[in-house]
Amino acid sequence: MKLKIFLACLFALAFAAGIWNDAPKKHLTKPVNTRASMSSNDSPGEKANAISYVPMTDDEYTSIRSAAGTENLFIYKFQTDDESMTQIDCWLEHYVNGSFKETVASMGTRIRPKLENKLYWSLTSVNDKEQMWIISVRDGGSFTSSKGSIAKEFFTSSQMGPMINSQIIVTEEPITLGAIVRKKEQGPTSFRPDPGELIKSYDEVYLLKCRFKA
Repeated sequence: MKLKIFLACLFALAFAAGIWNDAPKKHLTKPVNTRASMSSNDSPGEKANAISYVPMTDDEYTSIRSAAGTENLFIYKFQTDDESMTQIDCWLEHYVNGSFKETVASMGTRIRPKLENKLYWSLTSVNDKEQMWIISVRDGGSFTSSKGSIAKEFFTSSQMGPMINSQIIVTEEPITLGAIVRKKEQGPTSFRPDPGELIKSYDEVYLLKCRFKA
């Protein structure tokens, strides 16, 4: 059953990627800037080695999310003009009660420089007790994906969102792309841009990270 859901979600993600328009858009969730984010005054040439969150309008977000059959979907685009950068590694770090617990389903894949590639992160309910997440990297027309599951029965509130706007890529330096925050007590969640603050403030945190390698 899980395999069928995974294959259906993966196919839908590929379909959604095919219909996605790359033009800049506005999203209901405002991405946060990090210390390494690029200035709006940077020239296009200075942004070649960069990864960016792709915002969407409310209608576009709803349409693509529906096409992908997922509850949450985040898209990032990246390009490496440095020909020595030929691999991207992606993984989820899991924190519980402020402490690191495990690294979840890390994956690595080859990428081609001087091309605009994309990374997709989705979260879909499997049943009342479990959610499935999928990380996919598109290099040209090919996809590499990793999946895993999250138990959701013990948490009353959660939020998922991007952690960057646009960030310069530095070889071997980890980049925090997004986060899932969850807590047991009912109440509003405040999505902060600082991974350390999120880890201290919530009962459970998942951080999506990537690293570009030579």
